[in-house]
Amino acid sequence: MSTAIDATIRTLPYNPRHTASTPVGSWLRALLGPDPTLKLSGPAADDLFKSWQAWAGQGNVAGDEHFRITFRLEPPEDQSDPWRLTYLLQATDDPSLLVPAASIWREQGQSYTYLERRFDQPQERLLTGLGYAGRIFPPIAASLRQAAPEAALLTTFEAFTFLKEAVSLLEQSGFGVLIPAWWQGGRIKAKAKASGSPTTKANEKGLLSFERLVSFNWELTIGDEPLGRDEFERLVELKLPLVQVRGQWITLDPDRIEQVLKLFERGGDTVSLLDALHMGLGDSTNRTPGGVEFAGLDAEGWLRDLLDTLAERQSLEPQPVPAGFNGTLRPYQERGFAWMAFLRRFGLGACLADDMGLGKTAQTIALLLHEREQLDVSAPSLIVCPTSVIGNWQREINRFAPGLRVMIHQGGDRRQGQEFAAAVAKHDIVLSSFPLLARDQQTLASVSWDTLVLDEAQNIKNASTKQAQAARALGARHRIALTGTPVENRLSELWSILSFLNPGYLGSEAAFRRDFARPIERTADPAATERLRRLSAPFILRRLKTDPTIIADLPEKLEMNVYCPLTPEQATLYEAVVQKALREIEQAESDDNQIQRRGQVLAMLTHLKQVCNHPAQFLKDGSAIPARSGKLARLTEMLEEVYAAGDRALIFTQFAELGSMLQRYLGETFFDDLLFLHGGTPVKERDNLVRRFQAPKGPRVFILSLKAGGTGLNLTAANHVFHFDRWWNPAVENQATDRAFRIGQTRNVQVHKLICGGTLEDHIDEMIQGKRALAESVLGAGESWLTELSTEQLRDLVALRRADVVEV
Repeated sequence: MSTAIDATIRTLPYNPRHTASTPVGSWLRALLGPDPTLKLSGPAADDLFKSWQAWAGQGNVAGDEHFRITFRLEPPEDQSDPWRLTYLLQATDDPSLLVPAASIWREQGQSYTYLERRFDQPQERLLTGLGYAGRIFPPIAASLRQAAPEAALLTTFEAFTFLKEAVSLLEQSGFGVLIPAWWQGGRIKAKAKASGSPTTKANEKGLLSFERLVSFNWELTIGDEPLGRDEFERLVELKLPLVQVRGQWITLDPDRIEQVLKLFERGGDTVSLLDALHMGLGDSTNRTPGGVEFAGLDAEGWLRDLLDTLAERQSLEPQPVPAGFNGTLRPYQERGFAWMAFLRRFGLGACLADDMGLGKTAQTIALLLHEREQLDVSAPSLIVCPTSVIGNWQREINRFAPGLRVMIHQGGDRRQGQEFAAAVAKHDIVLSSFPLLARDQQTLASVSWDTLVLDEAQNIKNASTKQAQAARALGARHRIALTGTPVENRLSELWSILSFLNPGYLGSEAAFRRDFARPIERTADPAATERLRRLSAPFILRRLKTDPTIIADLPEKLEMNVYCPLTPEQATLYEAVVQKALREIEQAESDDNQIQRRGQVLAMLTHLKQVCNHPAQFLKDGSAIPARSGKLARLTEMLEEVYAAGDRALIFTQFAELGSMLQRYLGETFFDDLLFLHGGTPVKERDNLVRRFQAPKGPRVFILSLKAGGTGLNLTAANHVFHFDRWWNPAVENQATDRAFRIGQTRNVQVHKLICGGTLEDHIDEMIQGKRALAESVLGAGESWLTELSTEQLRDLVALRRADVVEV
């Protein structure tokens, strides 16, 4: 490495005109030029050595491994007296151990020892260090005119310059600096005072919006005490950058005086509720005019109640469950319902992000019933959900709120135009699906909706899709998003959901990327993470099954990896696919065709998963099924135990063709009628399959494609879940598992994840653990992150580890 760097430096352009004909200049020419030899006579060599020694000595002028020279700034008792910059030696291993310079000047020996710490040539090195520091801060140099300088006396302006400019330079040079604690906080700050005027009082119908104005004015503060204009102007008249006020020192930066005066001139004003929320929740970015430091917001009236509740400074008031609710909400569900009702009072959208199975549907139905019973809402509400759960919503509403009239807008014969509007007027709730958001946008926009609910709101995680844009454009007085995974892959998904709920709250998508997504995802910026948490947390309620207040309602879930062998045919096919794919990937890389390379990587991953599943799936030749797949053999063995114990199971696969193959083979093996739900299953048939499986004497095994059956379905009859192949996204796999592991389950749920040992499935399972931590902390893209790996990394990832492979 050093040889390569040396060769590179020597080939850089070199201009000898800038080098004097001195020993040092000759040395530089040898360092930078093509000829590294240096020939000097005796005197010239001595001059060069002395110059080098002086230059190298600057690296440790501040001290050594035991002590370092330190400067302590001490303010005067009286503002008219000078400031004192005291010189000290500070122990490097114990910063609290300080030795005054006076003790060094009294020392006569060649070294100074204090508490077993030795400082050689103390007087000479202290003078040398002070001389170097004097080049950074001239008042130190002036003090060296004394025989044994112990400190420098400073004017207020010099003390301000020291604090503002010299401190960082001295620290960068290795010196220690001790400054007054008030320097960081001793500034005049601007505090916002706001209140909801009587004309904008929040009412029970949620008429507020982000554009609503609230009364507002600025107040200057020192610490927690207000500072009036007269007192501030008296301080300005002193024309000092550091002044003493009420017993404490503060900074009066001349560059900020004009901006502070403008705050007084503004007088009473108004701001939008959006700005008030940002300030009240601790987002001070660009909130004060002229860059004056923000000291927080004091709110009064309903605005204070809103902010205190959002920031959890006061507890949420309980909300009576509607009289027409036919059921019982658990305590945590009552809190979720009350939380959504509270936000509705102020026209604010809510994201209920409870774990799958915690009853988001029941809490939402309670809210919709509350709006009609207690708020006298007459306008209809729209619920948009995946096609596969429309029937589930209809049954749940009929169960919990039989008094609500439900209309389904779905299918080829669905109503349009005036016919649709007329039909909606006779119902309280309309159920529709995500594909129709964009397809029937004009029809849906013809109705003034009261509440718009998006179930499985991760369907709008990509803000640029037509259905996400249609969701944001659809008019509604109140908005609710239901999702178990508000962030699956990227923070932009969080922006998409929150911009649907509360448009404009997190700014534009570009601003969100700049302020949050990039700094958090690229460098895990703690300040940006905390700021986003403060802003988003009030509008996202997320409870986990593992929470102490919830876990008692659910049985335990046991997850395990099941490692399966490869057959010889699978191992041969696997290595053939790897070799062929890597050649194509390398060719695309040499052609600099990144799009083609990404496509080839994804194709390789799909083909390798198919090989691990079954050779017939990869070959697509309709060949025989038995005795060719280690996974299928192991699954068959485990299902035998399931049947013997009288248990029931779900089998998830991301491939519809494999699901069909499993249905046929396992049905013949166990002489049973296995169910199979996939993306092409009609809606009515889906509901029928769910009812059949949930029936007490229903089929024992239900095969589901991961995308069609991984969300929204209640399948608690199962107490075994098999993931035949892996999605490589913990959030998606967990949602699929939660079809069985949810409220209503009375038995332990066992989750079996089938993995072919020694293959990419084995390798990626190890990598998933770190990815799972990221996905769950900010509250990831199935396989897209794998396309960014280098070819060598891919080779390591997909290579068949023969030592870990057991062929059958």
